[in-house]
Amino acid sequence: MAEAGRDGGAPPTVETAIDTAPLGRMQIGVFVLCIVASVLDGFDTQSIAFVAPAISADWSVSQLAFGFVFSATLLGSVVGSAAFGLLADRIGRRRLIIATTAMFGLFSAACALAASFEQLLLFRFLGGLGMGGLIPNMLALAAEYAPRRIRSTIVTFVLWGFPLGAVFGGMLSAPLLEHAGWRAVFWLGAVAPLLLALAMIPLMPESLRYLSLDPWRRDEVVRLLGRIAPDQADEVVIERPRAEAGKPGLAQIFAAGLALPTLILAISLFLSLFLTYALINWTPTLLTKSGLSVSDGIFGAVALNLGGIVGSYFFSQGLDRVARPPLLLAAGYGAAAAAIALTSLGGGSPAIALSLLLLCGLFQIGAQLSLTAYTTATFPVRLRGTGIGFVQAVGRTGSLIGPVVGGLLLSRGVEPGALLRLSAIPALLCAIALLILGFARPRPSSRENHQ
Repeated sequence: MAEAGRDGGAPPTVETAIDTAPLGRMQIGVFVLCIVASVLDGFDTQSIAFVAPAISADWSVSQLAFGFVFSATLLGSVVGSAAFGLLADRIGRRRLIIATTAMFGLFSAACALAASFEQLLLFRFLGGLGMGGLIPNMLALAAEYAPRRIRSTIVTFVLWGFPLGAVFGGMLSAPLLEHAGWRAVFWLGAVAPLLLALAMIPLMPESLRYLSLDPWRRDEVVRLLGRIAPDQADEVVIERPRAEAGKPGLAQIFAAGLALPTLILAISLFLSLFLTYALINWTPTLLTKSGLSVSDGIFGAVALNLGGIVGSYFFSQGLDRVARPPLLLAAGYGAAAAAIALTSLGGGSPAIALSLLLLCGLFQIGAQLSLTAYTTATFPVRLRGTGIGFVQAVGRTGSLIGPVVGGLLLSRGVEPGALLRLSAIPALLCAIALLILGFARPRPSSRENHQ
């Protein structure tokens, strides 16, 4: 039995200490490092799209062939999410965050030195392993240093880095391509992550909640906790030795109590990313086919992403406050289905079409980013990397398939309005799946999240 604390109450745990202490400088530093890593991940993921036309002209490679390069990056991220997420629950988050950040930096440098299309294809796949592997680890680390009262909000802020990286990448790539050529874009995508990885070595701590699973590392826990809650650090207790929980693995995220949320979250993210990537990739084409200008088509994709950032902020605020977060997400996807269906009626008016697309992004992408944030709170600490990695891997498979299905339907003569109406179906299915989860499983308790 644990001894009483100084005030005569229960002694503090790492979970309660982080949840009750003010947000400190060390935690903010962790979040900033994760956001910067997310920005660079977003830049490196999108960099191939920025340089594809230049490489096609330089090497005489068809746009169709470049589709394989895009897919190789996404396929690598699927494998990396699953593999490095599982590994995170066995060796910790910190080392893998540093390693995967350095990994996609190194393979970006390899892309800059590539002498053939085949080499570029291989290097993008290997770089994708690092990009995908970073995600479950940085999300787990951010979630485990965030107080529960603002956890979803913090994780959502980290996720914003990805679209921001794409935006900044586009702004920087244009002058680089003009003045230094396409290899310079890859060099930027190499140097920045490698410098960040070096900075992480002294600055990035291991997850306190992960360390607290091992009673032999109590001294590390006390030292790190002293930088967050110094008045509680010396009294902290380690509630549960890791040996009692068994070895982390995929089987455990399908054990009793986790099987339903694991399946529903994975299916929901698959459907959500399937729809989001189809919309982002084909919205410009759909709008131009509907009679709008090319510039209006590009602004449509911008409106989707901008709406997603705004929407995710409000959804994440709600997730930190409501008793059953899946019900809030289900409402968001239901509204997204309605907004997407209405977009098909936008006609030839740019103002109406862009306004409706802003709403689509607000509900669809906003709910999607918040769904990922909720996933971090669903799995217990000892399985968080595995759980996030599995859900991300399944979800990113949807991002591979969505654009292909959209292109196939368009090639078969499906009209833009009809395609948008069909696109409401995945959002509606997400809403139904999350309704089932919301009524079946209440919000996890603090103790569940700790264990």
